[in-house]
Amino acid sequence: MTQHEDVDDAPRAHRRRRLVSWLVLLVVVGAAGVVGYGLLTRPAQAPASAGPAAPQTVAVTKTDLANTTTINGTLGYATATPFTGRKAGTITWLPSAGTVVDQGQKLYTVDAKPVTLFFGDTPLYRKVDTEGMAGPDVKEIAANLRALGYTGVGNGEKFTSGTAAAVKRWQKSIGVDETGAIDVGDLAVLPAKVRVESVRAQLGGPAAAELLALTGTGRAVTAQVDTAQIDLVKQGTKVTLQLPDGKQTAGTVDAVGAARGGSQAGAPPGDSTQPPKVAVTIAIDDQNAAGQLDSGPVQVRLAAETKQGVLAVPVTALIALQEGGYAVQVVTGTTTTTVAVHTGMFASGLVEVSGPGVREGMRVVTTS
Repeated sequence: MTQHEDVDDAPRAHRRRRLVSWLVLLVVVGAAGVVGYGLLTRPAQAPASAGPAAPQTVAVTKTDLANTTTINGTLGYATATPFTGRKAGTITWLPSAGTVVDQGQKLYTVDAKPVTLFFGDTPLYRKVDTEGMAGPDVKEIAANLRALGYTGVGNGEKFTSGTAAAVKRWQKSIGVDETGAIDVGDLAVLPAKVRVESVRAQLGGPAAAELLALTGTGRAVTAQVDTAQIDLVKQGTKVTLQLPDGKQTAGTVDAVGAARGGSQAGAPPGDSTQPPKVAVTIAIDDQNAAGQLDSGPVQVRLAAETKQGVLAVPVTALIALQEGGYAVQVVTGTTTTTVAVHTGMFASGLVEVSGPGVREGMRVVTTS
């Protein structure tokens, strides 16, 4: 090798060492990148399993169950009854429909003299004007005078001088002759305050005639019930009412009419294909529940079958057994045991259960 060649090879060897150094550096950096990328992209490890969730349970409860049937009703007032005047003369004033008349107020006027409403169950059947007269009519007169604030009235069934004096003061207050006597027709005796449903007479007509149709002041529900369901609506039966505004409240069957006809509205006269109906009036137990409503459709739910004081669980707690029948899964601490049950009534999402292994308060598994 010549001296020139040695000199020429020295830079070349230096360049080769630099190239190897760069290649080594690139390999190291690349490997680090691969490791870093692997760490960044490696999926996170799943958390350790917490074990199966505890089953949802409910208690076996003692309750009342009822199957219901629903009929349509109408909100309004009780069926109107006709009122017949008993005082001879000419009608000079009549209330308008919708008027409410209370104790001591005038119901209508005859010959410009008011006929006043008194509360009671016995209508006047004679003229009460003699001291010592006795009877339920005298007792009612005295009771009403006391309720209206008149003193000195006798407490029994006898017409006393104190009662006669109170009658005179009352007569003066309503603008009639102060005779101290009350004649048949001077009073309208009814059990409670009334609402005028309609007017049946005209001014100037005879007063001893049918004058008004009256109802009670409490709102009620009327319904037509098939005769096949008559046992569900006996007087005093409790029902559930869904009012026109969607609210629910309790009601009580107040009156049950006689079966009428075999046709319904819209059916040809004499059509016997429709079952006969019975008119039923249902009182609303809490009048405030109806708010300002006085008309509209009502859903009436009747209890078709009831059972009281039975053990029950949600239907979703039942499991079907392979050999037939049903069971529930009873949870005691961390142990679950399958217990066969006898099922009874199903109602409102609950089912009656019984059996030797079933008791009130035990916890059973349910799916919801």
